This record gives sequence, C-alpha cells and structure tokens, in this order.
Amino acid sequence: MLGEGVNLRTLLGLLKMFAEEVAGASEVRYVPAYFPFTEPSIEVHIRHPKLGWFELGGSGIFRPEVSRSLGVDVPVLAWGLGIDRMALLQLGLSDLRELFTGNIESVRVRKRK
Repeated sequence: MLGEGVNLRTLLGLLKMFAEEVAGASEVRYVPAYFPFTEPSIEVHIRHPKLGWFELGGSGIFRPEVSRSLGVDVPVLAWGLGIDRMALLQLGLSDLRELFTGNIESVRVRKRK
C-alpha cells in the first residue's frame, strides 16, 4: 500500500485487521524489529490459547532510498504474514507441523475452539 496519507498508524490498523479478521486473533501486540529495507520495522504478534504469544509476521515502511529508486516518492507500507500461522488459530491447532500432515482429513475436520 502506498500514498501520501499512509503512515505507521495505517500500517498498525491493517495489521490488526488481518490478525483479527483473517487469523481470528483476539489479542494483538506490536514488537519493534529490524528489517533492512523498512524503517520503522515491526513484528505483529498474536496470542494463541495454548502456545501464548507468537509472531504472525513482519512489516514496516519502506526506507525512502528503496522506494525512490523505483520512482515512488510517497510512503510505502510492506508486510509479510504467515498464512500457516493464521491457519493455526483458525483450525484450533497447537503445532504447525499438523498442517503439513499427509492426512488432510485430520485438518479438515477440525473446528475452531
């Protein structure tokens, strides 16, 4: 996402929306991070009922020298969220390895708790 009016507040709002509406998280927090192409850089963490807090993904605002080299002179938001981690919450799983089982029925029949 890019534009004159996008900023850190925009990014945090999008991350919260993804965490709540797509991953089904009820608790979200942001942790300062370092990624070489963004500043500020933030990890979004969500609370799993059994596992506790874990990282859903990384994000930030592209550094101006990155976006200007592409001909973009406005803030650019960037994020990468783990679809497998969102599935963990939605399916009520407590181990990511359960998503990669050879028995697809074991994942299909799960209900969110």
